[in-house]
Amino acid sequence: MELSVGRGRSADSAPVNVDVQTELNEVARPRLAGSDGAARVTEHIRASLASLGYDVRSHHFRFNPWPGRFGVSLAGVLYTGAAFWAASMLYAARPYSALAPLLLAVLLAGVVIWLGRPWLDGWDRALRDGENLLAMPGAGRPKYLVVAHRDSKSQPVPLAFRGPAIAAALLTWLALFIMALLSIAQPVPRGLVLLVGAVAVAAGITLVGCRVDNASPGALDNASGVVTLLGIAAEQRQAGDVAFLVTDAEELGLAGSRAIARLLPNFIGAINLDGIDDAGPFHLMERFGWPRKRGRAPHLAAALLRAGFELKLDVRRRDAPFGIMLDHMPLVDGGTPALSVLRGTFHSLSRVHRPADDLASLRGTGIEPAIRLVSRALAVLRAQEPGRGKGRGGGKGQA
Repeated sequence: MELSVGRGRSADSAPVNVDVQTELNEVARPRLAGSDGAARVTEHIRASLASLGYDVRSHHFRFNPWPGRFGVSLAGVLYTGAAFWAASMLYAARPYSALAPLLLAVLLAGVVIWLGRPWLDGWDRALRDGENLLAMPGAGRPKYLVVAHRDSKSQPVPLAFRGPAIAAALLTWLALFIMALLSIAQPVPRGLVLLVGAVAVAAGITLVGCRVDNASPGALDNASGVVTLLGIAAEQRQAGDVAFLVTDAEELGLAGSRAIARLLPNFIGAINLDGIDDAGPFHLMERFGWPRKRGRAPHLAAALLRAGFELKLDVRRRDAPFGIMLDHMPLVDGGTPALSVLRGTFHSLSRVHRPADDLASLRGTGIEPAIRLVSRALAVLRAQEPGRGKGRGGGKGQA
């Protein structure tokens, strides 16, 4: 896939200030990938980046929205049925009949993942068009990449409940499996079976409610990240070494970042912005998957931690929570060191992917500190480049 180029207007050297409220009003609208709202927001972002003098390149790709929209719900249906069957058989002291649905659910999930997904990705009638925007500086070689996804989605279940539900489903599956093995020798207490079965079914029903619609304005997730990116683009437009990537279909399985990850130029590092709330600490999310070996970007984390210290901002480093998908993950798998920057509290998660994620709940006061944090971190990274300091991401400054 190629990147088509549309050259933006040249920018003079005068400072450019992003009007946070104006930009939030333009971006914070329902904009599920492929919708009319998404198209309108895309054109606004393209024009904004072009007006700053960036060469805005369109990366078109094709993706199947079905797994992202309905995959978790279908997995929830499968899991709920298997867990209810297994718990019922355990309660009736029939361990072999309890093992059967648990193993069958794993087998079916494996078949869908390994065989079904390639088929779905190649099903032309179900494929939709997506468009990433890559804004390159007019002069100079970009060394750093700032990323934000522009699409939104809504779900009946808030994001705060999805991760715990996935974890609970895995743990209760394991508990039911062990109980079934143990009950071959001796029946387990029925009270324990009822407790584990109830938790398992509750987790499954929660996952069933994770279907995707287009009813959330997505102010926090991720209009705030897009506006922060535009502010950094305005700050860095004379630097010549920072590019900006606005991804599509992040909410549908990270489709946009997966499509472009291996096509990107070589960058020293990428900083992904995914939800900047008005209050709360900044979270640097790196490692992901299991075991937690992928995603370390110590030079980026060290620069952001130092910038936070200098700016007196609360910046914390942590692993990406289980069940949370972020655009830096495909970039890491594609060979680009990357991490994600978020700001907020647990209360922030309670409105993400909900119609309540609107501008009545987000003033945008966290965006300016986020712009300063990333801009200062970029200055720290530049000072560490070979010939300017101790080298890329190295030395005593690593976290």
